Amino acid sequence: MKKAFVVSFEQLPACMLGCYGHQWIETPNFDRLASISVLFDQHFANELCTTQNSFPWWTSQTIPKAYEAAEQTSDSFIPHLKKKGIHSTLLLESESETGRHSSARAQESFFREFDQVETVSGLNGFQVNDDKTPIARLMQTAIDRLPEWMESSKDQLVWIRSEGVPLEPLAPEFFSTLYLDEVLDQGAEEDESSDEADIREEQFHNADTEQPEPNEETDPVAEDWQELIKAVSELFLNPEEWSELDDQERLMARAVYAGYVTLLDHWLGRFLDTLLEYAETQPVLLVVTAARGANELLGPARNVENWGLFDETSHVPLFIYDSKNRDQGNRRQFLSQSADIPVSLSSWLETPLETGSRSGNNLLDVISDQNSPVEPMIYAASDHAFALRTSEFYYLESRNQIMASEIEEHELMNEELQAQLYQKPSDRWDVYELHTQLPEVVAQFSALLDEKRTKHHDENLS
Repeated sequence: MKKAFVVSFEQLPACMLGCYGHQWIETPNFDRLASISVLFDQHFANELCTTQNSFPWWTSQTIPKAYEAAEQTSDSFIPHLKKKGIHSTLLLESESETGRHSSARAQESFFREFDQVETVSGLNGFQVNDDKTPIARLMQTAIDRLPEWMESSKDQLVWIRSEGVPLEPLAPEFFSTLYLDEVLDQGAEEDESSDEADIREEQFHNADTEQPEPNEETDPVAEDWQELIKAVSELFLNPEEWSELDDQERLMARAVYAGYVTLLDHWLGRFLDTLLEYAETQPVLLVVTAARGANELLGPARNVENWGLFDETSHVPLFIYDSKNRDQGNRRQFLSQSADIPVSLSSWLETPLETGSRSGNNLLDVISDQNSPVEPMIYAASDHAFALRTSEFYYLESRNQIMASEIEEHELMNEELQAQLYQKPSDRWDVYELHTQLPEVVAQFSALLDEKRTKHHDENLS
């Protein structure tokens, strides 16, 4: 019997994992999974709207709902699996003090389509034991249920849905303070040069950055740790303060966030230990991915407006482990997106979906190098912008621009503020804005976005 597992995180940026290039955050279990899986280096969340979200990893829809003039099809792939005799289980994580977050409540209609749904609650906090946290409770429940799932005579899909790093990343003491000493020991930073974005990114992503001797004035006494960690974690809830933060404060925020990532890694590893024992004798597919990354605090400072689609927000991890595929530990540069997940899962379970021009790709074909699909253009949307990504460029266009034809000419906003262009893959962090230097490329991508929106508008009217 085939057993497919998905471990999904609502928020987990790829940039915080060692296997995606981070050099000082400890993520040994994500890295171990990468060594036995196929890792997709260029995997992106494309639906980043807080409302009117099409939830592509349920619907396999590649075009964000914001492109649509009317309601688009939002059918989940779960009923399709049911019709084919696949039993489905969903484990949901929640925080006991706050219950399900808005992103989970918005997906309730999809949750109800599973044969079994179970919610597991935990608690975040500086003084909470790590085995009481939501991710610990979720993974321990999954470990306890594994014998039942693996011994079942039915083909199974088990979806284990974690919130990932919460909006306020306040982990238990050990994890919260894991990296903070290193940051505090750095003391005051020198004034940044004109290449400040590169310098910040290098400080954040290099473990071997030379550090000065510890400064006793910056080393808080033990009783001050909780207050400090709480204040730093609250920065993530207050975007209006981000532009005022200095380098040291940004590094501290990243260190606290990193502690929660390592907590996730620790409990993922506990689940992996048990699952891989079963995978020695039974066909197992494991997909580990995320719905979105984090916010601009995790990336370099930029001189352009952040529309919620930069790398730290949209670049998310994707691991695909297949116990029967001996060619593991590889990486693929193929552009992939959330809508590819249901297509790939259905294919592995031998119940392929009917796909169309707006459906995701089967990444198992990419892994096998047989009948590989053409690399897509990824259309993305946030509350503030539309975007189009190819292997060579990343183009963003403010949603205010869409209303330009309805505004008097003298009222139009400066065009330079309405579009951004970045060259890929050289500019990983979307730092060097090129739209004034490459007007032909901007015109081409703007026309493609207009065509996509116009086409879907016409389709919905017909």
